[in-house]
Amino acid sequence: MQFNTPILIVTYKRLDTTFEVLKTLKNIQAKKIYISSNHWKDDAEKATVLLLRERIKNYIDWECQLNFIIHTEHLKVKDSFSSAINIFFEKEEKGIILEDDIVPNQSFFFFCQEMLEKYKDNSQIFMISGWSALDFHQDIKNTLKEDYFFSQYCHIWGWATWARAWKMYEKEFENFEEDFNQFEFNSKEEKTTWYKIFKAYNEDKIDTWDHPWTFTIRKHNGFSIYPKNNMIKNIGFNRDDATNTKSWSKYEEMHTYDLPLHLSHPQEIKRNQILDMHNFIITTKETPKWLILINKIYRIIFGKNLRKFKEYMR
Repeated sequence: MQFNTPILIVTYKRLDTTFEVLKTLKNIQAKKIYISSNHWKDDAEKATVLLLRERIKNYIDWECQLNFIIHTEHLKVKDSFSSAINIFFEKEEKGIILEDDIVPNQSFFFFCQEMLEKYKDNSQIFMISGWSALDFHQDIKNTLKEDYFFSQYCHIWGWATWARAWKMYEKEFENFEEDFNQFEFNSKEEKTTWYKIFKAYNEDKIDTWDHPWTFTIRKHNGFSIYPKNNMIKNIGFNRDDATNTKSWSKYEEMHTYDLPLHLSHPQEIKRNQILDMHNFIITTKETPKWLILINKIYRIIFGKNLRKFKEYMR
């Protein structure tokens, strides 16, 4: 039986990780796949990029509609990702988006498929995440009785959405200060942290596509579906060819879970503020400078990170 929900994979030049992702699509016999391929920066990269495209074509040996989105010039991350997703949703009403180092388990695909159908007509719901950080706060995780909750946080290591939500995407902020002042936060620290992030993006100091997606969701008082149990492995850490994950991270050691066949759903569509507060602490809160300094000394002496530092390190 084939998996019918369309899937987009955003690629560049990493052969090894890309094929780990493709293996998961082969396991579910994905029926419709889009491959976005960025252009090479220079002649040194050309052969690798072209080889990856050709090997992908040869790898897909099951019944599948394979579509390539080929960029004719090299695009920075913000433009490469957002333009690929734009094209994807010009052709599809809903779909799953993966990067070339994001390896989902099988539960992820069927979780997304069910959520895409269940909430397709609910304009409050902007996306579905497959990644969860709740394992880092087990006590808090155990308070959640359902299999997912509604959040302001949109984790994009394996996610899904609808064309009706993506059309709201605001790659360039129209009224940054005015819009930001309308956003709700759980604490002054959270507000300050996100102001710095959004401001840096707005001033073109960060090359990414997901911060404006987060901004868009907050602007429209939207929610993402955040799973209780993680279903994603990010295999792109500790690599020179990574975009934002060149060093060690606690996230590379995360466990993945198989979800039950019959999911437990929240009784109402309402943001879980407590879980969002802890999610901020786990994934976004800045590491204290004193802890960075102490950990640096500790690493010189013992060759490893402090346990406390691992709680913060992303």
